[in-house]
Amino acid sequence: MMINHEHPSKPALQNNIGASLLLKNSPSAAKERFYASIATNSHLNVGIDRDGAAYACRRMSYTESLSQLIPNDLCPKIDVAVPGLIWFDNKLQREVMKHNHHGHPGHVRGHGSICCNPRNDDLETCVPLGLEYFQHPIRVQSNVDARVAAGINLSLVLFRENHPIENLLGVLQWAVGMGGGPDGFRAQDSDPILRAIAHSNMGVLRFMQEKYKPALNNFDRAASILQSMENNRDRNNNQHSDSNSNSDRGHEHSSAFISPNHEKSPTFSSTVELPRDYAQLTVMLNFTRTAIQMKDERKAQICDHLYDIASTISYKDFYRIRWLVDLSKKYMSGLLHHHEEHYGRALEDYNAILSVTRKEWGHDHIHVAAILEKKGMVLFEQRKYQNAMLSYLASWKIYEHAGDDLEQSRLLYAIGRTLHDREEYSDALSMYQKAIAVREKMVSELLEMSNDTKKKPNALSLTTKSLTIDSIQIWCNICRIHQIMGDLDKALEANEKIVQMASEMVGGGEIASSHTFVRNRMIVLGNLYTEMGRLDDAMEIFTQVARGNSDGEWMITSHARPGMEDIDSNSFAVQAAKRLGKVVGGRLRPHAAAA
Repeated sequence: MMINHEHPSKPALQNNIGASLLLKNSPSAAKERFYASIATNSHLNVGIDRDGAAYACRRMSYTESLSQLIPNDLCPKIDVAVPGLIWFDNKLQREVMKHNHHGHPGHVRGHGSICCNPRNDDLETCVPLGLEYFQHPIRVQSNVDARVAAGINLSLVLFRENHPIENLLGVLQWAVGMGGGPDGFRAQDSDPILRAIAHSNMGVLRFMQEKYKPALNNFDRAASILQSMENNRDRNNNQHSDSNSNSDRGHEHSSAFISPNHEKSPTFSSTVELPRDYAQLTVMLNFTRTAIQMKDERKAQICDHLYDIASTISYKDFYRIRWLVDLSKKYMSGLLHHHEEHYGRALEDYNAILSVTRKEWGHDHIHVAAILEKKGMVLFEQRKYQNAMLSYLASWKIYEHAGDDLEQSRLLYAIGRTLHDREEYSDALSMYQKAIAVREKMVSELLEMSNDTKKKPNALSLTTKSLTIDSIQIWCNICRIHQIMGDLDKALEANEKIVQMASEMVGGGEIASSHTFVRNRMIVLGNLYTEMGRLDDAMEIFTQVARGNSDGEWMITSHARPGMEDIDSNSFAVQAAKRLGKVVGGRLRPHAAAA
């Protein structure tokens, strides 16, 4: 489908050529075009040298990450006059349409099929299941829309090249005018669908950084923009939609939901070319996934709205739409029922989406592993430990084949918890130790990378602090098992390690001794000394706890009786562990002794 207007701007043409090259699976060539679109945009204070090559001036108000990405000089071969760009753009569009018409392995024939095999799509291994980073190249008409579209399209290419998340966020923030600087750009003048997609992509990146609240804000903003567009469309009774497309701009409602529209058109407007259904599903799927993650009070309502939208989808030529519909109807419902502790219904939904996922992506895809893990968690809560074990093991084998150390460690811990509850302590201990070994290896590698100026840790990896929090969680269960098995020396060694790790994380010294989680673990340490008959050591530990107890609440000791086998799982310890997570800026998973 061609752009409606006869004379798009030069930045728009460069962006559109890049979009067509992406559809032809030429990301490197496409990236050069997106650079050219950004550098030749009139909003960016660019200069033109004598040879006609556009270049980005030093004074351009990029974010720092963007200024490092855009080259100072662009190839003269791609910076040609507008008539030449129009000819090349039309040629590429004809080739893309012909290619799609004849079909291609891994494609769904029709509008906007990206030339890659979906099962081998590297982006699928990066983005968590239930989220969608907008993957359809965007074509536009005007300079102001070209700025946003080129930023979105460029971020997609850079994401596939595994650039750090902060760089991707910098590109997207600049695209919608959040980077600062007097470049004369007014984000409200751009097409609202572009702003919605940019905010949705930013939300995905922040979710991957485990910054769930900012991610939810991004998704809420994106959904509100689309809802405003629907409201304006309804007020105009769907009349003169092409001529009135600009009336959608600059006004955003606080409503969080997009109304399903039964009279679908492939695109939102005549000035921006992208699949309408895909954009709606992307925004609402991301919004729903994060609302459930954050236990937002609107989560059930948002999930219902997503289901309604997915049920009206009929325009499915872009290959990802059918997959997102399945996620919307089955996986989101399973997550919601899981979080609401409706385990029977959650298991039904997980089994349904598992069948679809195996057919869509293959039996060894990480999406299958993610669903098997969720299924194992539900079975564990139902105390069906044997079935939970089988589900966890199947998930672990997929992650092992994929070489994902972090996920392997989490699955090994889950298997250990299951064995722990089955009172198979020796096997549980073995699983915990394997999980710890993997995490300590990862922490060591991250530290080595951070010390090497030539190597920068990938922003998609978790921080060493986050890994350490999870390691503390596992060590707590190792300590309990040693104590249950009567190996007090090893239980003591494990608990001393926990106290040391936690103390270092919260700053050490008096700060550590006054921290709730550290004090609780020191009480466990004192109880172990008492059980071993080392009363002087026990007294020294309890004295340290008393000195650090600034609020004088000696009732804390009532939570740490020596004969209390499940000491780590009481409500006090749970709250203490949560506070430790807040201090280090990470997100603590279920408390240390959850088994």
